[in-house]
Amino acid sequence: MDSVVVARTHGRTPQQNRSRATLTRIVEAAETLFAERGYDGTTVQDITVKARCSVGAFYARFKDKESLFLHIHDQHCAALLQRMTFLCELFEAENAKLEAIVNQIVRALFVFVGRRRSLTRVFMQRSAHDPIFQARYARVWKQVLGLLEPALLRRRNEITHPDPERAVAFALQALHGLWAIDVLHHRVRDITGQIGGEQLAAEATAAFMAWLGVTGKK
Repeated sequence: MDSVVVARTHGRTPQQNRSRATLTRIVEAAETLFAERGYDGTTVQDITVKARCSVGAFYARFKDKESLFLHIHDQHCAALLQRMTFLCELFEAENAKLEAIVNQIVRALFVFVGRRRSLTRVFMQRSAHDPIFQARYARVWKQVLGLLEPALLRRRNEITHPDPERAVAFALQALHGLWAIDVLHHRVRDITGQIGGEQLAAEATAAFMAWLGVTGKK
């Protein structure tokens, strides 16, 4: 499976501590502004003012705003994949049961996005109208599936659905759909009628297990 690669052309890695600190301020400022104002509502000038650096310092590290945006998206995706990789390794080390695995997958997705909800929303909105960015998004989700599907199918003896591969694939895509709804509509809960927090995680876990044909504890 190909792993996500942080495209080095999106940003220049500085060697000196002071220069690295400037890079960190630029990235953190951009993350905050993109999350608050969206991509189109943020300018390079806005970013440099918030990062307390010169425009020249910005362009010494990034070609343009788009390069910075892609750099942040690469970091975001790498963090998600790192978390999922860690979980899958932990599942094997602890010989975890299917329900425990599903519960941790659900929680990992929702906790991850809970810390980055507004920024993730900007990424998803961008992918809705930008075919190139959509391809990036799809590629990363495919990598996530490449980690999670084998981890779940190693517990196929606990899955009662007659076609475990199809059941796991469907359940993961359905979970992704719920996750996307939570990202996009979390702040309009009164309109969507959705639940959140612990209740959402519990219900999503129960639904996932049901899709696998497991409807109750043995």
